[in-house]
Amino acid sequence: MWTEVLLLATLQFMNTGLQGAESARILSLLNVASPSHYIFNRPLILALANRGHQVTLVSTDAGKDNVPNLTNIELEGVYETIRDDIDFENFDDGTDMGLVSSIFVWIDAVCQKELKSEGAKKLLNYPSNDQFDLIIVEAAFAECFYGFIHKFGSPPVVAISPFGLTPWMDAALGAPDNPSYMPVSILPDITSMTFTQKIYNTFIHYYYLYGYLYKHMPNMEAMAKEFFKQDLPSFVDIQRNFSLFLANTVFGLEDARPLTPNIIPIGGMHVKEKPDPLPKDLQKYLDEAKDGFIYFSLGSNLRSDAMTPSQRQALLDAFSELPQRILWKFESENLPGIPPNVKISKWLPQSDILAHPNIRMFISHCGKMSTSETMYRGVPIVGVPFVADQFFNIQKIIRKGMGVFLDRRTMTKESVLKAIREILNNASYAANAKKMSQMFRDHPNSALDRAVFWTEYVIRHKGAPHLRSAGAQLYWYEYLLLDVLLVVAAAGLAVILVVYWVFRALLNMLFSNPTKKMKQN
Repeated sequence: MWTEVLLLATLQFMNTGLQGAESARILSLLNVASPSHYIFNRPLILALANRGHQVTLVSTDAGKDNVPNLTNIELEGVYETIRDDIDFENFDDGTDMGLVSSIFVWIDAVCQKELKSEGAKKLLNYPSNDQFDLIIVEAAFAECFYGFIHKFGSPPVVAISPFGLTPWMDAALGAPDNPSYMPVSILPDITSMTFTQKIYNTFIHYYYLYGYLYKHMPNMEAMAKEFFKQDLPSFVDIQRNFSLFLANTVFGLEDARPLTPNIIPIGGMHVKEKPDPLPKDLQKYLDEAKDGFIYFSLGSNLRSDAMTPSQRQALLDAFSELPQRILWKFESENLPGIPPNVKISKWLPQSDILAHPNIRMFISHCGKMSTSETMYRGVPIVGVPFVADQFFNIQKIIRKGMGVFLDRRTMTKESVLKAIREILNNASYAANAKKMSQMFRDHPNSALDRAVFWTEYVIRHKGAPHLRSAGAQLYWYEYLLLDVLLVVAAAGLAVILVVYWVFRALLNMLFSNPTKKMKQN
């Protein structure tokens, strides 16, 4: 029934020419220091501004778009210093628990720099009675800015997550999140887990959740209290009152799972159906690739120029033996020993390149945005994951038959060539990629249309409390019915004790004073 309501509502939204809520004042706290996150969030911000809403954007990437109705507050200086503190290419110690700890260390480092920025101080100096009709926040890794929600009177909040669904956001929204069949996103994808895998998945699930709720969130609250110079509500309680969650879940690639009505899938929201024209020199280079071309990029946070010399040499040696042209996003000016069939550039319009008809495959780190772009365009993948959900994503790609795994830790010329030639010589990978693309695109409306409609829905209906699950307001032991089980267990124990004492009393009555009875006889 809810699916029908969602479909009818979004269709009505499209048929009315995207006419939505009256002009509203919207504060967008999109402070995750990641260019890929901004790439994902950007279309929603621009669409809301284009529809007449007055949008104030607070971001490490603010200022890149100067359009009507958009006020930019840049959290300056974060990108320039964060790589001095965080080694993204060697982000963790190789263990799942180490990865969880590394993620929280990264967030702490980013937040400390952001709260010291002039942009954060500028927003802090806004009058507290300044009225916003809606606040948009990132649902993962941006919690130190939750104090602004309280500062501006706790208006309705829409959370958006380029990262997808997380255990703590499921808990905050009261959404089902069962580790018996839902793998944690930082673990390899497993559809049907063995008993041992279920135990480990459950352990990591709750280790991740515990670390977030009882280690990370208190750190965020302490930072925020120092910045705002006042006591603040519990950030967990603030999350529980979020009105809507816009999740970057990729339809067709990710397994089916139950969602509450206020969780709206918007996977691929940043991908344009019709690609933009490529620069003329790049268009010519790709058009003239008679054997096709291979695109190689490690995304916006990882840098291929920070790979080890042996890894780079293995790639160069392998590429030199291929007839295809190689287009490589390389972040330095020069790449020593570059073969004649390789072209490098510091920046490339990735989604538009993936739409070119001559592309043969994408060698990718398999980040969430790159994965959704690749799937939308229907391109097979050689996955070279480094960290976090990238391993999870490549496993899903392999399971769908549209890619192969290349281990960067043991990379050689031979392993690179083996992975590439597997894609080139087996047409099933390209066919499966096209099939997944058709499935991904098969919707009555676009992900951006859905995001805009439901964001404005929250404005029109003053937070839309009717969309929220009652489970969001329960403590964890109530949600898991542990309180009920405790009462039932206590009641059962009480019944057992009563039966025991009654039975014992009856036995005493039957067999009491046997000597006296013998004398009477």
